[in-house]
Parts: sequence; C-alpha cells; structure tokens
Amino acid sequence: MAAIKALGAILESLLVPFIDITLSLQEQSSFMPHVLFYDSQTMVKNTCFCIAKQQKLDGSQGFWLIQSGDDRLEKLFSITRMKGQHNSAMNYSQALDQIDAAKDINAVFKRHPDLESGS
Repeated sequence: MAAIKALGAILESLLVPFIDITLSLQEQSSFMPHVLFYDSQTMVKNTCFCIAKQQKLDGSQGFWLIQSGDDRLEKLFSITRMKGQHNSAMNYSQALDQIDAAKDINAVFKRHPDLESGS
C-alpha cells in the first residue's frame, strides 16, 4: 500500500503543473530543474498525441507509455537520458555506462517481445 501511495504522490507531482490552471509559471517549474520540466512537458504533449493516434488506429489495443518513441534509436536515447537523470552534460564515461544500461533494457524487450507495444 505504501508503494501505491508513493506512486500516487509522484504522479500527482508530475501532473499538477499541467492541470492546475491557478499555478503561475514559476510555481509550475519550481519543483524540478528546467531541463527536466521541459522534458516533462514534451512527454505529456507527445503522450496525448500518441494516445489520440492509437484510439484512431485501434482503440481496443493497449498503449504503453515507455514505448511512445518513434524508433529503436530514439528509444535507446530516451532510456539513456532517463538513466542519466536528464543530465545533458554527462561525461564520456557516464554516457558509456548509460548506453550500456539502455542496451540491457533493450535486450529485455528482445527476449520478451510481449512487453513491446503492438505485440
């Protein structure tokens, strides 16, 4: 139950800046770094478009948020960026570590294709 409450708090923190029209821009962006705020805005916008597209194509099929990227390279980049904590200034060694982790996650998708969207 504690895990569900923690997840609820995280999701609320992520969504409130987008759905509470009484918040100022400063209040909307003060809870996270500006780069992460921009990434979050882009993610929400992209997700809205992807859900609408999926409903238009086949509303009976599931939609998986983590797989909303355009192609494999973009998915690996997004996982690398996520694993790097949205650090746009990571050094070479950190980037290699994050790319290795992204490749491991991709390997899981290859071994378990049922986890991929559209399967």
